[in-house]
Amino acid sequence: MSLGSAKAIGQRLVAEGRFDNLSEACRAGLRRLEQDERVVDRLVALGAAGMASGIDDGFDIDAFVDAMPAES
Repeated sequence: MSLGSAKAIGQRLVAEGRFDNLSEACRAGLRRLEQDERVVDRLVALGAAGMASGIDDGFDIDAFVDAMPAES
């Protein structure tokens, strides 16, 4: 496995004193990834529940997207 820039980031965090070693930094990153995955799973479940609720009847996604402001 090649870590590339991830290894450099981990080494920098260790050098800055945020972690004691690279393994600790990697574990923290994996914990964050796991947390993010739980958030995504929850959002998907909430989206599915919303779609199943029927309150979206008549919603025009194209009109909604067209009305959104452009990203800067």
